[in-house]
Amino acid sequence: MKKILLLAIILTSITTFSQEKNFIDQPYLEVQGKADTLVTPNRIYIDVLVSEKDTKGKKSVEELESEMLAKLKSLGIDTEKNVTMQDMMSNFKKFFLKQTDIQKAKSYSILVYDAKTTAKVFIGLEEVGISNVRIDKLEHSEEKKLQLVMNSKAMENAKANALSFTKPLGQNVGKALLVIQNQSVAYRGNANQIRIRGLALQEVAYKSKSSEYNENIEFEKITIASDINVRFALE
Repeated sequence: MKKILLLAIILTSITTFSQEKNFIDQPYLEVQGKADTLVTPNRIYIDVLVSEKDTKGKKSVEELESEMLAKLKSLGIDTEKNVTMQDMMSNFKKFFLKQTDIQKAKSYSILVYDAKTTAKVFIGLEEVGISNVRIDKLEHSEEKKLQLVMNSKAMENAKANALSFTKPLGQNVGKALLVIQNQSVAYRGNANQIRIRGLALQEVAYKSKSSEYNENIEFEKITIASDINVRFALE
């Protein structure tokens, strides 16, 4: 029985080695394929810290919270759907608060869908005395689908590259023997770099009394990219 088992292991090893050797011995061409696209973020997450320190104790957190929600509603934001309370212990570090301040503050996340509304939120919250506002992250609702499209285009580009090498040689590109994904990511710019008339958004918030800003504003676009290496058999 032991001899049969040992023989089976040896045969399996020989078969595996033979397959690997056959793969290595095949004539092949390895090429790179890349593809990318730019999309404007349509999901912007804004972190807001409501703190009594903003008004030097003149207003309670509850009063500021009520004014914040009223202001957001006036801007057309669905506060029940797009405003959520965050975990203070994980968020207070973003605003460099001391631990003793945590009990007198609440942290919120606001979801908006464009740069114009983002600017209105910053300005509107400054008007009601809330200045601890920052952009947390930028996303696009179709990122996953777009990533799949870029993967396909990268593969098409790899095939086109292979054909450009083989055509002068009178050879054909066969099946793909190996595909290695080097990169499949979405590059995002600095979330704070929204510009209004050449000024940073945070700076504009302090000029909110005039409530004037350029309507033609947008975030830096997200780059969705795919980078692959493909090994094609040569026929």
